[in-house]
Amino acid sequence: MSDERFDQDLRSVLMDDAPRDLPDALRRRVAAIPATQMIATRPFRPIWRVPVSGALRLAGLAALVAVLAVGFWRFGPASQPGVGFEPSGSPSAVPSASALVSACRATDLHAQILGWGGAAGSRIADVEVTNATSRPCLMQGTPGLELVDAGGRVMIDSMTAGSAGQPHVAPADPKFELAPGGRLRTQVAASNYCGAAPATPIDIAFTLPADGGRLLAVPGPGVSSAEATPPCLGSTGAQIAMNGWRR
Repeated sequence: MSDERFDQDLRSVLMDDAPRDLPDALRRRVAAIPATQMIATRPFRPIWRVPVSGALRLAGLAALVAVLAVGFWRFGPASQPGVGFEPSGSPSAVPSASALVSACRATDLHAQILGWGGAAGSRIADVEVTNATSRPCLMQGTPGLELVDAGGRVMIDSMTAGSAGQPHVAPADPKFELAPGGRLRTQVAASNYCGAAPATPIDIAFTLPADGGRLLAVPGPGVSSAEATPPCLGSTGAQIAMNGWRR
């Protein structure tokens, strides 16, 4: 069989007699090979052009095409870095920013009473707390509370009401990250004070959870303590509580 006839037979096997599931990409590559390229004179004869029968040579080529097709579908194109690549192991856990921020301490904060109001025998103070440091800190949980007069006498103490009045952090309590200069607010309600007349101004002390220290909130500029003392309502006991931190 001549070289030209062999090349024609090879082209026929690849284009017409190849398996039906031969990838289209392989067919297109074969079709793109110029006929002149297939019959170009080479300085040596390829090893497959040893004198054998044409039928045997074509059968061998058909088998080669089938092997190539199976390999193409089984292994597919080579994977490219960054495309569909899954790392073999899960990445190491990276701590969140909040995990690296420590709890606020009383010495980190400045607190002031923004005003007093009254409702149903109680006295309610609006309180603002500010991070006075150059680093962030976290506020979470419920502090212990005291209503304190100008002489430092504790008028009402939440800790006398049992465990609910102790400084504590519950699992569901939200965390507030305070950036430098960041602020939080709360409302503190006091009721049923039946003691001696207090010396003014009147402050509110917060004992922070986890040994965070005692933070004293003093009246802000222009804030009067005239409405700060709750009226005596009888022998039910004095109470003081807050409604949680908020932005």
